[in-house]
Amino acid sequence: MSLNQTSPSTARTAGVLVVLPAHKNAADLLLSQEASRYFLQRYFLLTSGLLIIGSILMYFFASTSFMVACYFGMSMPIITSFISFLVTEWAFDQPSPMFVMVAPMSMVIRMFNLLIAFCVGHIILKMNLPGMIVGLLVTYFSYLIIEIAYIHNKGKLLGQ
Repeated sequence: MSLNQTSPSTARTAGVLVVLPAHKNAADLLLSQEASRYFLQRYFLLTSGLLIIGSILMYFFASTSFMVACYFGMSMPIITSFISFLVTEWAFDQPSPMFVMVAPMSMVIRMFNLLIAFCVGHIILKMNLPGMIVGLLVTYFSYLIIEIAYIHNKGKLLGQ
């Protein structure tokens, strides 16, 4: 087959030959982008909501030490959840066994990150224990819910 001919897995755009993987077509790529957009929208909405509602509640009902510990606890899941999204996004384009290994391992690794953050905050920095626990657990499980929904939706859309 010459470069001027196209097959279902190739397309010519603006004089450039674009080769798509055999298992993906334009509809799959659009569905994949839609699922990724779903996660990013929920991620930024959840981050904004947690920070705004948490800040208002802590301003009226929490001590300064609780507030600092809670923000410290919230920071780790916020950062690791976005990194986990990027890794999972990469894993969707890999063979199925790689994805099956990466998706659960990202959740396990984030749990160990929470444990390390807890140890650093409580043992080394001597932060308020209830504030740190509330910040870590509420934020982690909130992001876990949208991450599971993202993986489920993307897998369902792509037929994986």
